[in-house]
Amino acid sequence: MRDGASPDDSDGYKVVSIRLRMAEFESFSERATSLGLTSNLALRIAARRIAGFLEIDRDVRRQLDEIVGMIGDISRTIGGLHADYAASGAVELAILAEQRVAFGREFAQLDALLRSILNISRRRSDGLRRLEEAMK
Repeated sequence: MRDGASPDDSDGYKVVSIRLRMAEFESFSERATSLGLTSNLALRIAARRIAGFLEIDRDVRRQLDEIVGMIGDISRTIGGLHADYAASGAVELAILAEQRVAFGREFAQLDALLRSILNISRRRSDGLRRLEEAMK
């Protein structure tokens, strides 16, 4: 163990302790629980957001799942078109064009969502803004 290191940071973690009044803890705990989070995870998310780390909430996960699902559907349709072409030599250009447009739309949504998630500057300023608001 390093000089001054405690057992809890040997894996690269640092334990942070906070003191809350009972009413603060109860309110915080109720809110965290209503979101399906433990108090520890809720505090960790808050700290990570303030520091600018990546956190993805349920709505963003849902959006990502929907986009991935749509892209999967498009891929299967294109695979079917390919199989039809291999069997008959005919190309369903109208269906292929529809799928191309649908893929472009889904990819644009995915790109916009990922840009929003990965915008480090915005995440850091949002976390700092939340901390500053809490200090008022």
